Amino acid sequence: MSLPAPVLDLAASVVPDAEDLGKLAFAYAHGAPLSGFGDPDEIGLVCVWDQPEIPAAAPTEATHVTQSWFDGLVTTVTSGEGWSQPPTAALTDIAAFAYGVLLSDDAGAGTAARGTVSEFPTLLATRSAKALTEDLTTVPAALSNDTDPWTRAETLTTALYRAYVAWFAAHGHYFPGPARRHEYATHFGMDEVIPKAEQNLWKTLDPTHQSDRYTEFAQLILNDQ
Repeated sequence: MSLPAPVLDLAASVVPDAEDLGKLAFAYAHGAPLSGFGDPDEIGLVCVWDQPEIPAAAPTEATHVTQSWFDGLVTTVTSGEGWSQPPTAALTDIAAFAYGVLLSDDAGAGTAARGTVSEFPTLLATRSAKALTEDLTTVPAALSNDTDPWTRAETLTTALYRAYVAWFAAHGHYFPGPARRHEYATHFGMDEVIPKAEQNLWKTLDPTHQSDRYTEFAQLILNDQ
């Protein structure tokens, strides 16, 4: 696939500057445009350093992390953890890496990590499905008994996040976070009925109706395993 112009710019300018500063394990670009949608300013660059400290002169155009920190993310997510409460950086960071593109990888550490995350963790799928099943026993009542739209929205934010994690995981994909969730679902060929059910949920402020529509939404996901 041809890379978006902002990624080519990063590969040609920022990455070489980083490579000159120390032990750059690998660097990768991420963002929705790499999957064929979104805006150019959604492109980001992550530099992963195989050394204890980030170089003081590391390019400001990138996010910088150590390889030990990144390896911890991989271990967390492939162990079926790091997803249960939003915002959950571990899962969304690994999704960004999995759907991104390597721009530097001299020693092969990035390729090795891609190999690890390409084998979708069964524990993530089973645990998120179990959590959604459990949410169905508590969330509907919490919604119907709550007359405050603000706190009800907070309940829904967490519940919908966990439901989307389970839905994506059931299809062998890491949930990339709320932004562009519908575009990613379409990109992966997932059922359009579920995003429509979510949209329908937000069309009412009545507690009972939201409760019923959440139940419908969650059941659709559990039936699409």
